[in-house]
Amino acid sequence: MGALPDSSFFEGAHTAGEAHNQAMALPLGSVVAQLSDLLGATTVAAIGGVHETRAVQHWIDGERAPQRAHVLRFALQLALMISSLSTRDLARAWFYGSNPHLDDLTPVQLLRDQSLEAVQVPLMIAVRSFVARSAT
Repeated sequence: MGALPDSSFFEGAHTAGEAHNQAMALPLGSVVAQLSDLLGATTVAAIGGVHETRAVQHWIDGERAPQRAHVLRFALQLALMISSLSTRDLARAWFYGSNPHLDDLTPVQLLRDQSLEAVQVPLMIAVRSFVARSAT
């Protein structure tokens, strides 16, 4: 497994641009490891389109590559935006909470069941709204 950057690399990812840059700069195994740390392996497996958390560990270890790497990078971007203002528990709650900006669907559900192209903009609107409210 590739080493994760020190914690200062993830501090202050308040804007979408900063979180995007951080999520894109990491090697894929580190993306999955960081996302797993923030959201849990079960959530990462769901977002990645698999049923077993064993696959998540294989992605982290570089034994296999996820088929939905772009979705995992985007999910990390969202998680970084939330967790930079609060805790990983809040990020987990946001990913599983019914969201009025998403027609009361959950972010995990959208990331798991729909193409990224179909949900990327609504998810960014929802997370930006959430982060803006949390920052005040």
